[in-house]
Amino acid sequence: MYIFELSYDNAARNESGGLDFAVGKDALKKWTFIDSTGTEKELELLQLVALASSGCKGYLERLPCDLPGLIGDRSRPLQFELVWAEHIARKGVIFEKPRKQSGMKITPQGKSMPVYSKDKRLLHKAIPKAHFSKWSPPAKHTVFAYGAALQAHAGSDDFDFSDPFYQLRRIHSLFSAQARLTDPVAFLENIHYRGITKGRYMPFQILQDLQRSLWRYLNVDTAGWMERNADFSQLWARLTPGQKLLILPVLDAARHLHDALPSYGNPLHFPGIMLLYRPDHYCSSQYFVDWINLLDGLFPAMQFVVAVLPPFKDLLLESLLCKKLHRFTAYHQSYPGTRAALPRPAEVLPARTMLLVDVDSRLPNLALMKLAGYYKQQGYYIKLAKKEAYEPGAEAVFASSVFNTPHSKRRIQKMQAYYGDVFHCGGSGIDIEKRLPPEIEEAEPDYGLYPELQDRSIGFLTRGCPFNCPFCIVPRKEGKPRQVSDLDALTGPHKKKLILLDDNILAHPNSHELLQAMASKNLQVNFNQTLDINLVDKEKAELIRAINCSNVKFTRRMYHFSLNDTCDLPELRQKYALFRFEPRDNVEFICMYGFNTTLVQDLERFRFLRSLPGAYVFVQEYQPIAGSPKPRLDDYFPDQFLSDRYIDELIGICFPQNMKSMEKFYRWLSKLYAERFGTLHMGLVDTIFRYNGRFNRGRYIASLAGTQDID
Repeated sequence: MYIFELSYDNAARNESGGLDFAVGKDALKKWTFIDSTGTEKELELLQLVALASSGCKGYLERLPCDLPGLIGDRSRPLQFELVWAEHIARKGVIFEKPRKQSGMKITPQGKSMPVYSKDKRLLHKAIPKAHFSKWSPPAKHTVFAYGAALQAHAGSDDFDFSDPFYQLRRIHSLFSAQARLTDPVAFLENIHYRGITKGRYMPFQILQDLQRSLWRYLNVDTAGWMERNADFSQLWARLTPGQKLLILPVLDAARHLHDALPSYGNPLHFPGIMLLYRPDHYCSSQYFVDWINLLDGLFPAMQFVVAVLPPFKDLLLESLLCKKLHRFTAYHQSYPGTRAALPRPAEVLPARTMLLVDVDSRLPNLALMKLAGYYKQQGYYIKLAKKEAYEPGAEAVFASSVFNTPHSKRRIQKMQAYYGDVFHCGGSGIDIEKRLPPEIEEAEPDYGLYPELQDRSIGFLTRGCPFNCPFCIVPRKEGKPRQVSDLDALTGPHKKKLILLDDNILAHPNSHELLQAMASKNLQVNFNQTLDINLVDKEKAELIRAINCSNVKFTRRMYHFSLNDTCDLPELRQKYALFRFEPRDNVEFICMYGFNTTLVQDLERFRFLRSLPGAYVFVQEYQPIAGSPKPRLDDYFPDQFLSDRYIDELIGICFPQNMKSMEKFYRWLSKLYAERFGTLHMGLVDTIFRYNGRFNRGRYIASLAGTQDID
């Protein structure tokens, strides 16, 4: 994050005014020095910058300070508005999003509130306005602030993100002399363990940069920091009190950057803002130049704002005072699908246009491809939109919704209201009875609608299923198994990759011949809707092994089956053995949850699959549509003691692949547990946040897995 301009009104000491950090049209100063007069006026000014740029709308009142004390006239709020830019790390590269204008205000009661467009009055710029979110990811507002008195945790720091408001710690020191910075020993031990002992790249880079920079600029003996058996309690104890004070804000900023960017190569090089109030209180003039050069070199992309006595500023070289920040590549230029700074108004579509909307498909939508093929033959112009579209001028709008989710339903309702009678919607998520007209159903699909298919074909050989599983719509929608196409029609003379959408191909009487044809044609086949392993015999198993079964991208061999209950697991094991799978094989079992299984049965399924060589699980939550039975989960849990024991065993089952999929199941289970027992299973919480989204852990705990609001 960088800040370009700040304006404020009704501050207690600074009244009304602003700060401009720009140099010329687009450049930004790396160092902004504010001459301190020894009063608290400059402290308040930095506090205004910290409040405005922290992005913590909704809980600034949790700062350890008297927020109403910052207000001048207590009959009206303190208001500040800023122009800022967000930065994003993608694939090891930093991109800058377009500048935006945001605002907040502090009420006389000490509450933080957003400033809406109608209330903006300080900045008058042709820059898009954006509201701060109540909860922002930690890499969005990388702002760090340090007051004149620095104290560190000693054995009392929290490194597990259990505090939902932990991001406020980044600026605590500017508001309270009692605020504690990062425990230096605990942090150094943490990154040493991960970087040196475990050999992980990012913490190693941080530790190496710290070790080299502290030695170069402050002459701190860091020779032992990179040794495998380094004892940081002893190494820290050897430093002088003055050295420790100079290093504390450095380590604190490094810790918060480390936490905010767990996947970036070296977070110390990420853009941010560092506010320093009166560093002359802990940094003597003898070390001031070296300490500033340390910050300048260690954090090359950091924007610094420093309030310090003029004699200290006079010690610095003009070359540092004139430094400008590097500007990063514009995000929307590298990712054209993102919205640019100024959104363009919707253009009227050409005459005779059919607008097709793929609301929620995870695969290319075959129904839309057939609509496109049919109407192209009629001379219509075809345009495809994803998720939702609001473009005037279409002769007709056809939307397809595969899933019955709240997001999809909202999109459909909004588009229906916008387009009126020209809007037509179908798909399993909306109406399982609705069909394409026969002339469209028989049309050749337009593969140009989804160019990402490239050399892959997609379609059905058979439709229907003879079974009547209560959770499944196929029997009602498609009826009994029947053949609807053949391989030559689906793949043509040249394509050798087929995404097969059949509901249950093994249930068709001629399934043996169909499998034989796939094998003889040497096709790569993705059985996208899975195979029913209960219908496998020795001959079919050999045919399936002879087919080059693949994942949907055709990048590796993969087999797809399903396991939705615990019936006849011994027989299923025998069927599985017919394939002679080995641990190196990729055998994915789709497991539905949230319908009628119990915790014991889910545990039994996952335990069983883990025992099969090459097998792993992909879980999917049951999503009922209109007319489908509701989930039956009243008896999901036994008593809490047994539930805890079963969950402990469940989270100990680790599959070699797709544990990201299991995380969704863990979250569902954790929320259901909280609703049932009124508390959290902390082992389950730790598992959920072991690798992903760790910064959300505190909010998750405080909200009891999202079952209650956080005050």
